[in-house]
Amino acid sequence: MSRESMTAAMAGRHPLLAGIGHFSRPDGNRAFEIGWPEYERDTVWARRLLEVWGLEPGQHALLIGRNSEGPWLGPVVRAMRELGVVFSNAEPYAWDARRAATIVSLLPVKAIIGLPGEMVEPLLADDRAAAAMVDKAPVIWARRDALEPLRAAGLRPAEMAMLGPALGLSCREATGLHLDPEEWQVTAVSARPRLTVTGDRRYRGRDIELNMNGTVDEARCACGLPGPRIRTE
Repeated sequence: MSRESMTAAMAGRHPLLAGIGHFSRPDGNRAFEIGWPEYERDTVWARRLLEVWGLEPGQHALLIGRNSEGPWLGPVVRAMRELGVVFSNAEPYAWDARRAATIVSLLPVKAIIGLPGEMVEPLLADDRAAAAMVDKAPVIWARRDALEPLRAAGLRPAEMAMLGPALGLSCREATGLHLDPEEWQVTAVSARPRLTVTGDRRYRGRDIELNMNGTVDEARCACGLPGPRIRTE
């Protein structure tokens, strides 16, 4: 980011950039810029996923994320606002589990987005929150380290993962992580998924290693969303 672009950002909305993120690669962290046109397209895609899950105006959601995750979660936030979903926030750390438990217990939460592994035990230890998660049957988009403990507790979480510069989200069919095929191409080499940017984005990356094991499912998903999915192991 240049001195000129920083000065422009301080004056308000940057004319070109919606944000700048960082993701890890074997050779170190990689910065990527996000322009407004792709931010708008990512918002449209996020809204499609919310609608596939049946979220409607006036329903409540809990978003669990860091400020630094805005490059991935920002379009989801924008999509919820456009859809009319009311949402509360919590930090993805065990010390903020009490706030998350209170929100889940007292509000008719229909979606929990970004649940991390370190929050699962304290959430389930709270009887009111645990009962609400079972009785209300909300959508739970969980990070990878939260999937197994949630399943062990009898819940059926959906998967959420930050895949390099992209955000992967699973649908209710549980056939893997969806990505917008107009923006991203996924392949797998020796059961190691890779990502290539195909959309007209400010960041142009090819064969980005995603630091996970998995395969690519090319069959069309029954949820109706286009494109292949990444099935993680």
